[in-house]
Amino acid sequence: MQKMNLNLCAIALLLFGSLSGAQSRAVDIVDDSNDVDNSIEPEEEAASPQSKHSRVRAFEEDWLKFTKTPPTKIQQTPGATLEIACEMMGSQVPSIQWVVGRMPLSEIDNLAPNTFSEDAPSAIVRVRSVHIVDHMLSGPRTYTCIGRTGSKTIYASTQVYPAHTDQELGGLIVPEKQYPGPQKPRIIYTEKTHLDLMGSTIMLPCKVHANPHAKITWRNNEDKDIVQSHRFKVLPTGDLLISDLKWEDMGNYKCIAHNAVGRDSADTFVYPVLKDQD
Repeated sequence: MQKMNLNLCAIALLLFGSLSGAQSRAVDIVDDSNDVDNSIEPEEEAASPQSKHSRVRAFEEDWLKFTKTPPTKIQQTPGATLEIACEMMGSQVPSIQWVVGRMPLSEIDNLAPNTFSEDAPSAIVRVRSVHIVDHMLSGPRTYTCIGRTGSKTIYASTQVYPAHTDQELGGLIVPEKQYPGPQKPRIIYTEKTHLDLMGSTIMLPCKVHANPHAKITWRNNEDKDIVQSHRFKVLPTGDLLISDLKWEDMGNYKCIAHNAVGRDSADTFVYPVLKDQD
């Protein structure tokens, strides 16, 4: 078993990993170029010698990069549910949240996160989030994907245009109502890759948008249903908790969500890493 440095693992994943995500479904792409690296760098604060040594970190600096940016512009298709996908990879466990409507850039960095951030200083994680638009818009709207880890913040925005125009509607205001009827599950928050040190406790998220409610199950790296144990627990939220990470835990873990209408699944590759010896 060969020892691998966490930073080398990250570089290898960025170079050779599959960085292509599923494009938004049931839409016509108007312009899918969104390559601007909108990174926000916080002002550096002077730290005392004591504070510099009181926090042990696997990385000297936080880092966060997009692996899949959402398209800049999308045209809605009448009656079809719209999915806007955003992926990023970074140190620790990056969190992604979506903001609807335009927001001054000065407010993005101060925006309170709406997701719980794991305390995993030695992790490298590639996370994917999907925003669902399940109603016809009355006018153009901006959706911004905001990613954070430690001191790093990055963002990318998508402008969604309704299928109709103001001229076609004669200036009438169209009420925005959710599409009627049941909807098949769509996994909207998951991790594509999770690297962490052996012995760590990791949590693999699986957040689902569905109507009616979807049942969530997991399959392990041997493609078998996960049975609850002291090391593997499927939480009431649908997330998978793995304790005391071991080398033999390496592999693909599949989250499956299903209801009476259909099903969806998402894979997470778990990579245990040996800790470097001093």
